[in-house]
Amino acid sequence: MGAVRIPLLWLWRLLLGGFAVVYLASATLQSWLPPLLPFLAAVAVEAQFFVAGLRQGRRPASATADRGPQPRDLAEFGWANRTLTVRSDEAELVLRPGEMADAEIVEWLNVHQTELEALGPGRHELAPIEAAQSPVALYVAPPPVAPPNKVRRRLLQALVVLALFTGVFFLDKLEPRWQNLSATTRAATISLLDREAARIAGHPADVICDTSGHHVGFVQDADGLAEVGGRRMWLTPDICYDLYRISHTHRSAGASSGKAIAVFVHEAWHLHGVSREALANCYAYQSGVSVGQSLGLTAGTARSLMHEQLADNPADFDATPAYVVPPGCHAGGSLDLHLDGGHFP
Repeated sequence: MGAVRIPLLWLWRLLLGGFAVVYLASATLQSWLPPLLPFLAAVAVEAQFFVAGLRQGRRPASATADRGPQPRDLAEFGWANRTLTVRSDEAELVLRPGEMADAEIVEWLNVHQTELEALGPGRHELAPIEAAQSPVALYVAPPPVAPPNKVRRRLLQALVVLALFTGVFFLDKLEPRWQNLSATTRAATISLLDREAARIAGHPADVICDTSGHHVGFVQDADGLAEVGGRRMWLTPDICYDLYRISHTHRSAGASSGKAIAVFVHEAWHLHGVSREALANCYAYQSGVSVGQSLGLTAGTARSLMHEQLADNPADFDATPAYVVPPGCHAGGSLDLHLDGGHFP
């Protein structure tokens, strides 16, 4: 069996679809390219293939390929299939003389005898001739006119591909995540986080939502990173979005909200100068109550979220014991910050 050849159009569609999947899965690629670019690329490709196919199907035979009447005229006048075979030595000529009389055909053969001999042995189908002066040219069948159903099929395929790509585009735009927030909203959230981080660090702080994935994320297996004693803190876009959602709705989304606050405050304590992960966690669960309130939660909700984080700490960090809070991390213990009467979860 011969190899199956994939049409160029469908090969391009597969490549474009693969790019769309990679684009949706890559935060780095999304930070480099706006989602409108791949969508416009799909529109351009489908339009080009559709128009090219439509023009090719409707293109008449060129003057060089067929100097005689057009196929429609031949069919209407009833001699479209008239051919005449002339044999000479090893050559066989298939003529299309149209309505020429026998004497006119003989005259044409005599006029072009030298050219016909130059064709050599074999079978030669010649283009339609109309008079003795008609030049010698090989017959090239005119391309078939694309039937209406083929045109409709091309259009339907293009519309289906564009509809699917449009759906992917708008689903991506509607997906609740940090990158889809407006620049103004992101800036306002960052400003709020900068203030809260600076309050814990004791000096100015810069919170960076790392959409590039260079510092935190799946590859680094970290939700946050901070310069110990420094100013910069990096958070994953998911953590940033959860913090935005808290400040925007003044409501908790459950464990994800508690984790987002804990990660953020943990890194803020690193900015303060705390290098031990376990100690930063212990302080984070305590300071997280006031941070949750600053983001818009009630004191009871913020305390409940941090209580859950503290209770789940040993299980959550079973594989990384360096993050498990020390024994003195409880109300009245050696690691109690004594922030206020109800700070400790």
